[in-house]
Amino acid sequence: MSEGAAVGAAPAPTAGGRDDWDTVLRQVFRRRSTRLAAAALALVYAVAVYAPLLAGDRPLYVAGTDANAYRKALRLLPNAARDLHGLVDRGRDGFTPGAAVASWEAALVQQRDAVLQRLDVLRQQLAPAEHAPLDRLAVLAERAAAQAPQVREAALADAAEAEELAGRLKDSLAPAEPGTAPEPGRSVALQPFRRWPALEGISRVELWFMGLWTLLLAFPLWNRAVNAWLLHGEREAVRRARRRKLLAVLLLPALPCLPWSFGSSAAPAQDPWAWATGSDSALAASPFKAGLTSGDIVADELRMPPVAFGLAEIHDAEYFRPPTWHASAAISAEGYYERGARARSVDAVQGFTVPPRPVEVRRGEPARNAATRHPLGTDGLGRDLLARMVWGGRVSLSVGLVSTLFLVLVGVVVGALAGYCGGWVDLLLSRVIEVFQCFPPFFLILIVVAFIGPGILNIMLVLGLTRWPGVARLVRGEFLRLRGQDFVVASEALGARRRRTIFRHILPNAMGPVLVAATFSVASGILTESALSFLGFGVKLPIPSWGSLLTESRSPEHWWIQVFPGLMIFITVILYNLLGEAVRDALDPRLKT
Repeated sequence: MSEGAAVGAAPAPTAGGRDDWDTVLRQVFRRRSTRLAAAALALVYAVAVYAPLLAGDRPLYVAGTDANAYRKALRLLPNAARDLHGLVDRGRDGFTPGAAVASWEAALVQQRDAVLQRLDVLRQQLAPAEHAPLDRLAVLAERAAAQAPQVREAALADAAEAEELAGRLKDSLAPAEPGTAPEPGRSVALQPFRRWPALEGISRVELWFMGLWTLLLAFPLWNRAVNAWLLHGEREAVRRARRRKLLAVLLLPALPCLPWSFGSSAAPAQDPWAWATGSDSALAASPFKAGLTSGDIVADELRMPPVAFGLAEIHDAEYFRPPTWHASAAISAEGYYERGARARSVDAVQGFTVPPRPVEVRRGEPARNAATRHPLGTDGLGRDLLARMVWGGRVSLSVGLVSTLFLVLVGVVVGALAGYCGGWVDLLLSRVIEVFQCFPPFFLILIVVAFIGPGILNIMLVLGLTRWPGVARLVRGEFLRLRGQDFVVASEALGARRRRTIFRHILPNAMGPVLVAATFSVASGILTESALSFLGFGVKLPIPSWGSLLTESRSPEHWWIQVFPGLMIFITVILYNLLGEAVRDALDPRLKT
C-alpha cells in the first residue's frame, strides 16, 4: 500500500500478523452467504481447471497389453527405416519438398522421429532383455539423421544398417498368441505396460493452472502457517512479504512444468487458448476406450475419470437421450425406449416400425440404464452433456476473467490520465468515453464480432475493449477526489515523478471501486459470452461453452439442453454478484455500520 493508505478506503494494518488486505478479506467474508458463494465459485473453477481428470474417454490409469498397437508399430518400423535410408541416399538435391515438409533437414528429423516413436511403442511392451536391438536401432537412426548433412557416407552406412536391423526385428519380435509359449527368435511374450493416458494429454499450461489453483484453494492454510512460523506474526514482515507470496504462487506451479513431457506438444503454438477450448487432444477420440472395448487392449487394471465420456465422443444410439435418472430415458437391450414419446410404436397406416438402435456400452462406462450414465442427458449426436459442460466451463469462465482483465487495464489507464492530468486531456478522454457509452454495449459487441469473426480470443478482446468506459469513469472520479489530498501534494512537492505519483500513491487508494466493478464485470462477461454463443456469434462448435450448449436444441421436448447449461450460467452469475456486493460493502466506508 502507499504512504497515503490511511487516507484511502483500505483499513489500517492490525496487530497479530495481519496486514490491511487481510482485514479487508475478513470483512468480505464475514457473511455466511459470501463464504458459501466463494466456496461454490472455487468449486466451479476447480471443475474447469481439473477437467482432463474429471471428464474424458482417456483412462486415468491403465495397466495391460495392447497387441494391436504393438503389431502396428512393428509392421510400420521397417517402412520408417526404409524411408529414412531413402532420404539420406537421395540427399538434398534429390529431395522434393512436400506440403507438410519445407526442407530436407526437416524431412530427416520427421522420419527419424517416426522411427523413434515406433520403437517407444515396442519398448513399452517388451521385457528389458529385448531392448538391446531397439536401442541399437535408435542410435543408428539418430546418427544417420544427424550426420547426413555433413558426412553422407557414414550416414548412408548407418541408415542401411538401420533398415536391415528393422527388417530383422519385424521377423523376430512378433507377439506370441495368447495362451501359447513364445518361439525363440520368432516371437516374444508381451509385457504389461502401465500408462496414465489422461496425464499424457495434459499440456504444460494446463499443469500450471492446476498447480496454481491448488495453491489458491489451500491459501488460508499455508498463508496462516507462513505468517505464524516464518514471519513470526510481525506486522511489517507480513506486509513486506506480500509481493514475495504472490511471486511464489505464480512461480511454484511452473516448477513441475519444466521437466513435464506429457502433452507438451499437444496444443499448437499458434493457439494460446487451446488449453481452454480443448482443441488439442480433448476433441480427438481416445484409442484406449475403443481398444479396451474391442479387446485389442487387455487391461489388468483400469481407472476411468468420474465422467467416463469424452468431450466429442459420439453415441449414435443415444442422441437426445434424457437424463438417465428420468423414467423416459430407459432403453431396452433391443434398442427401443421403454416408455415416453419415443417408445416403440407401429404406424397404423403403413405398419412401419422404427428399427432398433442398440446402445453400445463401451469399456469403462456405466451400464446402459444406470442413473450415472448420462445424468444430464445427451445432445443431438449422443455426446454426454455433463462432460461438455465440464469442458465448456473453461471457455465461459476464461472469457469472463480475461475480458475483465482487458477492460480493467484499459479503463484504469484512461481514467487515471483523465483524472490526474485534467484540462484538455480530461476533456478529450471524457468525450471518448461518452462516445463509447452512446452505443448499447451488446449491439456494439455484435457488430464488431460480425466483422472480425467469432473465436475465443476475439470474444475476450471485444468484451474487454467495449466495456471499459464504466471503469474509466470510476477511476477518473477517484483521481479527481484524491488529486488534492495531502499525500499527493506532498509527493509532488518532494519531486516525485508523475508516473510514481499516479501508480504508487493515487492508484492503490482508488482501487476499491475498481475491484467492485471488476467482480461484477466477470459475471457480465460470462453472461454476454453465453448470449453471443447462443446467437451463433460466439465460440463455434464442436468447442463447447455454456452458451453454445443452449443452441443444441430449442425444442421443449429436449428440456435438459436448456435447463442445465442455463442453470449453470445463472448460478455462476448469482455467485459473482454476491461476492461483488461483499467486496463493495468491505471497501465502501459509507456502507459500514
